[in-house]
Amino acid sequence: VQIDNQRIPPHHTVYLTPGGEQLTIQALEGEADVLLLSGEPLREPIASQGSMVMNTQEEIQKAYMDYQRGFMGMPWDHALSDDEWREHVKQNPSRY
Repeated sequence: VQIDNQRIPPHHTVYLTPGGEQLTIQALEGEADVLLLSGEPLREPIASQGSMVMNTQEEIQKAYMDYQRGFMGMPWDHALSDDEWREHVKQNPSRY
C-alpha cells in the first residue's frame, strides 16, 4: 500500500496527523484491505493487553474473564462465508 507517496509494508500501523483535506491510499500489488479509524482524542487512561483495550488493567482482566465465559459471543472460524458468519452470529449472540 502507498499512502501519499510513502510505501507502507503489509501488516503495519500508520498514524496520520490531524488536518488536511485529502488522503490518497493506493494498492500497489493487487488488492489491499485498509482499516481507517478516526475520532476525537480520548483524554483518559488506556490499558491494553492482547486484543483487549480498556482503561485499567483490572478492566482488562475482567474483559478476558467475560470473553472466556462466552459473554462476548463465541469464537468463530475465519474460513466462514458471509452467510455462515451471519448464521453463527444468530446462534451465538453477544450477551452484553
